[in-house]
Amino acid sequence: MPLYSIVCTDAPNTLEQRLAARPQHLARLQALQAEGRLVLAGPNPVDHADLSQGFTGSLLVLDFPDRASVDAWLADEPYAQAGVYASVVVSPFRQVLP
Repeated sequence: MPLYSIVCTDAPNTLEQRLAARPQHLARLQALQAEGRLVLAGPNPVDHADLSQGFTGSLLVLDFPDRASVDAWLADEPYAQAGVYASVVVSPFRQVLP
């Protein structure tokens, strides 16, 4: 299946919403991982040494059959529903390495 990079930028002052929605967010990613469809996922911290400063966004590389499937999955994404993301950019992705 095709890969997609998903670059999410957090809205200002949404750390509380992010933390509240995190268990549901992780559960959905773990389900994709169990299906072999998660290449990588993780947040962009403001400061690696001090996560209490929050995050600027997230990066996901996921395997979906088409863009419509990505959009449908994102529509139910807990961070998006909680208002954490100010913007989301989805692009086709081709993994070269590893």
